Amino acid sequence: MKRQSNQFFFRLQVCLLLVLLLSLAALAQQTNPGNTNNPGRSSGGSSHIVRGKIYLPSGNLPEQRIRVVLEISSGGIAGEVFSDSVGNFEFRGLASGTYRVVVPPDTRAHEPAQEVVEVYGSFPRTFNVQIYLKEKNSDPTAKPIGKVLSAADIQDIPKDAKKAYDQGLKLAKNNKPEDASKKFQQALEIFPDYLHALNKLGEQMALLNKPAEAQAYFERAIAINSKFAVAHINLGMLMLNQKRFDEAVVELETGNSNDDGYPVGHLNLGLALMMKPQPELDRAEREFLRTLEIGKRDFVHVRKYLFNLNIRRQKMDKAAEQLEAYLREAPDAPDQADVRLMLDKVKKAAAQQKAQAKQ
Repeated sequence: MKRQSNQFFFRLQVCLLLVLLLSLAALAQQTNPGNTNNPGRSSGGSSHIVRGKIYLPSGNLPEQRIRVVLEISSGGIAGEVFSDSVGNFEFRGLASGTYRVVVPPDTRAHEPAQEVVEVYGSFPRTFNVQIYLKEKNSDPTAKPIGKVLSAADIQDIPKDAKKAYDQGLKLAKNNKPEDASKKFQQALEIFPDYLHALNKLGEQMALLNKPAEAQAYFERAIAINSKFAVAHINLGMLMLNQKRFDEAVVELETGNSNDDGYPVGHLNLGLALMMKPQPELDRAEREFLRTLEIGKRDFVHVRKYLFNLNIRRQKMDKAAEQLEAYLREAPDAPDQADVRLMLDKVKKAAAQQKAQAKQ
C-alpha cells in the first residue's frame, strides 16, 4: 500500500510540474481551438501538443482572433496559428524540445508577450500554457506609488536630452523599439550618463532580441551608479530568460536590496531560486510572499507559483491552501473553473497523504 501511494504522489508531482513556472495546468480541455495543423514537427515517435489560452490585461477573454507564433529556442519557427474568438490556441505534432509561445505586437493596445515551455517525453503529451497580455503603457518594473526617488530620478538632465528621452518613451509605449532606441541613443549622445535612457535602451534591445546589447546597456547604467535598482532587476530578468539562474539571483538580490519596493524584482528572484539546478524553495517562498505583500491583487497569480512550490515539497495541504487563496482573492479570474478542478485533485491527494502518514 505504501509503495502504491508513493507511486501515486510521484505521478501527481510529475504531472503538475509540467507547467512549473509557466502556468497553472488547465485540466478542462479548451473548446474550439484555432487552426493548429503543424506538419513535419514530430520525431522519435512522439507527437506532442502545446495548448494555451490568451487573457487580456483586464482578465477578460479576447473577442477577436490573435496571432500566436511558436518559436524554437535554438532558432526558427515551429508554427503559427490564430486563436479562436475566446483566446484558445493549439500547436500539434511537436517534437521534444524547448519552445517559446509568442504573441507578437500585432495590436495597438497590448505589449508583445511570451512564455517558455519545455516539451518532452517518449509518448505524446499535452502541455498547457497561459498568456497574459499587458497594456502598452504598462511598465513591467512598476512599483507602488510613494517610494523614495531612485538614483536616476535625481539626475540633473539637460533639456534636449530629456526631450529626446520623452520622445523615446512615447515610441516605446507604441511598441516601436527600433525608433525608440534611436531617441534614447540621441539622449545619451547629449548626456552619456543618463541612467533612465540607458535602462530603457536596454529594454528595447531585449525586445529586439539583442540580449548582448541589452546586457551591455544595463551594465553600463550599473557602472555609473551601482544603486540603480531597476537596472539590476532588468539585468536579472534578462539572465533568468537565458537560464543563467545563479547570475540572475545575484542581480535580482542586488536590485531588491537597493530598493525593496519592486514586486517584479521579488517575483523573478523567486522564480530564479526555484529554477536553479539546486532549487532553494524556502528562499523562493519568501520572495513570492514578499511579492504578494507589495503587489497585492495585481500579483495574485503568484499564488500559482506558491502552489507549484508546495507540490515540489509534496505538501499537498499547503498547495491546496494556495489555490483556495487564489480563488478568494481573484473571484472573477477567467481560470476559476480550471483552478477548482485542480484543487479537487490536490485535496484528494492531501487526504491520501494524511491517511498514509497514519499507517
